[in-house]
Amino acid sequence: MTLLAFHSLVVVLGILSMGFQLLASRLLNPHFGSSIIVWAWLISTFLAAFSLGSMLGGWMSAQPRSQRSRWQISAASLAVLTLAFTAFFGRGTLDHIELAFSEPGTGLLVSCFGLFFVPVTMLSSFGPQCVQYLAARGTAPGAASGVIYGISTVGNIAGVMLTAFALIPHFPVSTLLYLWLAVAILSLAGLIAILRTAPEPAAT
Repeated sequence: MTLLAFHSLVVVLGILSMGFQLLASRLLNPHFGSSIIVWAWLISTFLAAFSLGSMLGGWMSAQPRSQRSRWQISAASLAVLTLAFTAFFGRGTLDHIELAFSEPGTGLLVSCFGLFFVPVTMLSSFGPQCVQYLAARGTAPGAASGVIYGISTVGNIAGVMLTAFALIPHFPVSTLLYLWLAVAILSLAGLIAILRTAPEPAAT
């Protein structure tokens, strides 16, 4: 039962990450449009966040249990706070950025990194920790990595399809951002509770 809940939460994190990219594009659209340049910056921001988050999560997973728990709570709290900022103040922030930067490219860069980079980085940091959780329970590291990133990618696909075809056409972006925030709070709390039961990493 615990493993079923664990794998379900990994899928949910995948949904949150890629679904958030589509919500981000809709948030940016009134200010910067939806050109290939906008998508290039947006995709690059998310890829940079995935990269940094993976490295950060790998470092966290090797820490002693007490420190690991503190870092997990810190990462989850930062993810929630920055998602909340985007949900409640994203549009107002974009209004100010648009006025502050006459060059649209600069404003777009500041918007992408200011509103989306940190929450996606923090969400991504849990991927390697999920791999470590399975490995600590006896799954071979390669198999653990394959399972986590495989089902996370399934979540990514579900997030794109669900957000694009079921949610965005029927709900305001602001409502969906509040939904993303609520789901992130619940899923991160559940995931941290499960990760805390992992054995200590093996000494190197």
